[in-house]
Amino acid sequence: MSKALLISICVCFSTLARAQRALESFKDRPIIYADLGYNVNPFRINYPFTSQVNELAYKNNFSPFLAFGFAYKWFHLRLGFPVLGNLRSPSKYGKTTQYNFAYDLTFKNVWYDFEFKSTFGYALKQPNLILPDAYSINGMLNAWYFRNSDFQMNGLLGKRAHYNQEILTWYLKGTVNYFGSGNRSASLIPVSLQDPQQKITQISHLQAFDFGAAPGVAYVNRKKNWQIGGWVGVGPVLQIKAYETPDFSKLSLGLAPRYDLRLMGGYSSDEKFFFLVTDFDNKSIRFDDFKYRQIYFALKFVAGYRFNNNESKKPN
Repeated sequence: MSKALLISICVCFSTLARAQRALESFKDRPIIYADLGYNVNPFRINYPFTSQVNELAYKNNFSPFLAFGFAYKWFHLRLGFPVLGNLRSPSKYGKTTQYNFAYDLTFKNVWYDFEFKSTFGYALKQPNLILPDAYSINGMLNAWYFRNSDFQMNGLLGKRAHYNQEILTWYLKGTVNYFGSGNRSASLIPVSLQDPQQKITQISHLQAFDFGAAPGVAYVNRKKNWQIGGWVGVGPVLQIKAYETPDFSKLSLGLAPRYDLRLMGGYSSDEKFFFLVTDFDNKSIRFDDFKYRQIYFALKFVAGYRFNNNESKKPN
C-alpha cells in the first residue's frame, strides 16, 4: 500500500513538473507576424579643437522599416523594407540610406548572432553641415552562453515561444567586431577646426577591429500573459584601431569597454502576441585626447498570430 502511494506521489510530481515547464514552445505551429520600427546610428567625436569646440555630433536621417515574417518548425523567413522615406527634414539632416542584415541561431545552449549595419549620409551639428559622403559601418559576431538552459531567445523574443516562469541567470557574451566611420570625399572634421600641426584633426577614416568577452545578468518573467525580459552586461575588448588622413595613417593597439544592453516586453497568449523590442549598441575608439563613439539604437513593435494545427505544443 505504502509503495503504491509513493509511486502515485512521484507520478503526480512528475506530471506537475512537466505542466510547469519554464519554456512553452510553438515551433510546431505556423506563425505569421509583422514588425514596424526604426533605427538611428549617430556618432560623436570629442577633441579640444578650440577653446569653444570640443565635441562634434554627427546625426543621420532615418526611415521606418516594415517587415513581414513566417515561421514553422525549422523554417523562419523575414522580409523588410523602408517605408515613408526619411522622416527628418532633408534641409537639416540631408538624405540617409541604411542597409542592415542579421542572422541568428541557437546551438547547444549558445545563441549566435551576426549583424551588419551601414549608414550613408550624415549631418554635422554645430557647425551645421550636411555630409552626403559620410558613412558608418558596424559588423559584429556575438555568442551568448546563458547559465540557465531554460533562458532561450525564442522565448524572450516571444514569437515562437513564451515563458511560464521567472528566470534570473548570469551569462557570458563573446564578441568580435569591426566598425568605424569616414568621409569618402573629404575630412570628417570641418576645415575651420583643422590644425595643420595635428594630423588627427584632418582625419578622413577611422576604424577598429576588436574581440573580447562581457559577463552579465539576464532576466525574464511572464504573468497573466504579460512578459518582460532582457539583459545587461559589461566587459573589456582588445582593440586594433587605425585612422587615416590624406597623407598620414596610424595603427595602434589598446583596450576598450563594451556594454551589452537589451530590453523587451509585451503580451503573449497561445494564439496572439505583440512585443516592444529595443536594441542598443555602443562602441568607441580612442587616440589620446581624440575620442570616437558610435551609438546604434533600434525600436521595434512586433505583432503576430500562431495558428492551431493537429500537433500539440511541445517543450523546447
